[in-house]
Order: sequence, then structure tokens, then C-alpha cells
Amino acid sequence: MADAMRRTVSHYQESGASDPAFVVIQVGDEPWDKAEVRSLLQNTAALGVFWLFVGFGRGKLAFYKNLNASASATFTNVAFYDASKNPEPFPESVSTTASLTPSRPG
Repeated sequence: MADAMRRTVSHYQESGASDPAFVVIQVGDEPWDKAEVRSLLQNTAALGVFWLFVGFGRGKLAFYKNLNASASATFTNVAFYDASKNPEPFPESVSTTASLTPSRPG
């Protein structure tokens, strides 16, 4: 995961873009490089890079679900949307709401 994130950030920086970047990543299991992913998430917040992790399938997704699970969450540029183990089509309004709402405990 970290390698893909680094490549995305490099592309963004090399493009010369001044607008924020919104990156959507489909995930099916937890990353093996969790510490590096956390570090990248923290370091990219100041760059204006925002990440939406969309969970699909039957893999373990607790890492992504818990990134912003505490009231003192440090990731202001991260959200998670669980598309379920067996995703089906959903209305556009659900997609938009999920992408704009940071993951917080309910």
C-alpha cells in the first residue's frame, strides 16, 4: 500500500498542481506496511492530499476503520467507507456523503 501511496504523491507533486488531491483507494485487506502507511498519511496532510479508503470483500479492514476511531484522531485527511462484503449498487448520495464524512465512531 505504501508504495502505491508514494507513487501517487510523487505524481501529484511532479504535476505542479496547486489544488488539493482527493485519492480513492479500493482495499480488500489490511496493509502489511501499516507504520509506513500511517507515516505517509500524516506527512501528506500538509500537502493537501486527502485519502478515501473504500473497503470491499471479506478481508480484514480494522486498520482502515480505526484510523480515525478516537476523538483525538490525528488524520484530518483520511476517511473510510465500508462497501460491505458483497457490495451492491448504491445511490449517488450515499457515495458523496461517505466521501465527505471522516470516519468517526457512531
